[in-house]
Amino acid sequence: MAQNHKQVAAMMKELGCTGEHITASGIEERIEEIDFAIVYLAGNKFMYCGIKMKGGFVVTGKPAACISPDNWRDEIGRKISFDNTFSEIWQLEAYRKMGKD
Repeated sequence: MAQNHKQVAAMMKELGCTGEHITASGIEERIEEIDFAIVYLAGNKFMYCGIKMKGGFVVTGKPAACISPDNWRDEIGRKISFDNTFSEIWQLEAYRKMGKD
């Protein structure tokens, strides 16, 4: 799922999609805790987001990175790493819902 979850939800509503689907609010309701960590690897700075879901499962997505250290801003790193992790959860939720037989 693309990271523009709100746009996709709006398109689904506009196009009359009425079947079961994943929603951002449905995921947000299952979030227990959000944490961020900055990690230095091979001379580069990365920010990871860990999202703990109800039940204790923790999801991490791809980290935020920056081409130039001059452009690094923690706020941007948190946004990008959160969005990446949220997208990972979106995929896991789809798998979970599709597996209901």
